[in-house]
Amino acid sequence: MTGFISIPPEPASPDGTMVLGEEFWPAVDLNHFRDTMRIGASTIPDARLTEALQVAIADVQEDLADWRATQEAAGYDTLATVPSPPIGAETRLTFRWRRAVYSYATADLSETHQDITATAAGAGQSEAMGPSVGDHRRNALHAIRDILGVGRSTVELI
Repeated sequence: MTGFISIPPEPASPDGTMVLGEEFWPAVDLNHFRDTMRIGASTIPDARLTEALQVAIADVQEDLADWRATQEAAGYDTLATVPSPPIGAETRLTFRWRRAVYSYATADLSETHQDITATAAGAGQSEAMGPSVGDHRRNALHAIRDILGVGRSTVELI
């Protein structure tokens, strides 16, 4: 034994740092977002990350405003109380809402910080390495459409 002790790194944002939207919707944990989307580690300051998440939350809330009104009229005062099959410890609707928010925020951050998910060696290969901004926006739209219960594709005959 060499006596080497590994100490895990400190979280990029203080533990429990949350971004809040309207009362109906769940709060977003900055570190969960960073870890889930592999976005910027600690290279993106909390203020920029918070702004991207606030804009994403506002966009998703606007997209789902009519749906939310219908749920509240039916007596559900939060997304977590709307009936939905469980996925682990949360509901499918909560998971999809968070995916929409995370995807919009990641698209925004990826547009303005193109080097956040690439190593120095891979920065020039960013298109081949992972999801593009368009992929993240598509994922957000798919999650919103899944919540609304509508199809994912639009077909137009010429």
